Parts: sequence; C-alpha cells; structure tokens
Amino acid sequence: MRAVQNLMHWTPEQCQRVLLCTDAGLGTDSNINWALSHHFQVLMKGYNGKRAQAFAKQIKPKEWFALRDQRWVACVSNAPRYARRTQTLVLRWVTENGETKYATLVHSLLDRDWHTIPDLYDGRGAVESEIKMDKSGLLLPKRRKHQFAAQEALVLLTDLAHNLLAWLHPWMLADSRLAKVGPVTLVNDVLCMPGEIMQKGGKLYMVALWETHPYALEMQVCLSKLLAHFGNP
Repeated sequence: MRAVQNLMHWTPEQCQRVLLCTDAGLGTDSNINWALSHHFQVLMKGYNGKRAQAFAKQIKPKEWFALRDQRWVACVSNAPRYARRTQTLVLRWVTENGETKYATLVHSLLDRDWHTIPDLYDGRGAVESEIKMDKSGLLLPKRRKHQFAAQEALVLLTDLAHNLLAWLHPWMLADSRLAKVGPVTLVNDVLCMPGEIMQKGGKLYMVALWETHPYALEMQVCLSKLLAHFGNP
C-alpha cells in the first residue's frame, strides 16, 4: 500500500475515497490502525477469532439481525478503539456440517446502515471470482514473458481485454444466449468463431461468420448492435 500510495501521489482527501476491503489474514489491529492513520476507509475482517467468539457471547438473542442462509450480524458495543472512529460488527453463521462460526468486521463507513455492511463486504468475493474467471478466460497464468517489461505489457493488455469485455457484455450480448456466458466460454468459443472481415475503401463492409457455428445466429445480432453503436449500418 505504501508503494501504491507513493506511485499514485494520493492526497489525504483522495485516500478518504479509497476503501480497503481485506480478509482476516490482513485484519490485525496494527494494519487497521495503519490504514486509518493514512486516511483510508476500511472494511476489514478481524484477524482474532477468539475475540469474535468473545463478542458473540455478549450479544443477546434479540440483538442478532438475520441476513440470509443461516447468517446473522450484530453490532458490538464495547469494541476496541482505533486510530479513527470505527464500528465493529460480529458475524455468526452455520456451516454445511452444522458448525457455528464467528468473525468480526471493522469498518469506517459510519454514514451507512450497519445492517448493509456484510453485503458490501460480500462484494469482495464477487471481485475475487471475477479475477479467477479472467485468469482462466484470458489465460494470463499460461502466458509468461522472460523480460519484465514484456510481462508488464501483457498484464496491461489483459486488463484492457477485461475492460473491453466488461463494457460490451451488458448491452452488446443482452437478450441472447451469450448474455450468461463467462469469460472462458466467451474467449474460447465465441470470440474465436471462424469468419471473414470484408472491407471496401478502407472501411468495414461486411462480417461473415461460419454459419454452422453454434453461436453464429446470436453473434450476428450482437455484431449488428456493435456496428450500429459505431455508426455502421
């Protein structure tokens, strides 16, 4: 984080708009205090499991707020104090084998309803899933360059591909079977579809697809949307 902060030259005001969302492995008191003292917002799962269990014992049954699927949250009244004002929540959930687990969430988003904080934290899991899909779909782990600059360029190109797919997906692929496919299928089966691009006078004239391809009809409609977006009939 120090390296990122030095690279970006963030001001304290800019840091206040950055939310650090981490799992329990990074949720030590010292890490939380460092983030808060450097003006960042935090949403961090606590490192100390025994502390979570101790907090849970202090919560009365009626103070637990039900979330979903055998999962509850409660607000801790006697939580530790950090470098800036925060709120500590305790999570309780039941695993598939019937075991009850506890964890703490420390956050500085005091303008939000604390009942909504667990859902906000769960968004981190969606980001992780998206990264994993990118790795498998865009094949970043399977492509290695011997020179650092070349590897850095490859990572940047992968980011560009991710942003392009994220931009296209909601509108170009909408209302088709392709709307529900992930990056792996999209890259390996759809975007690799055999076809031919025809030009006249340096301008795109026609895109011909292999009509026996299982996604050819859907892709025809999607490409029409793309061409219309850029002003091509």
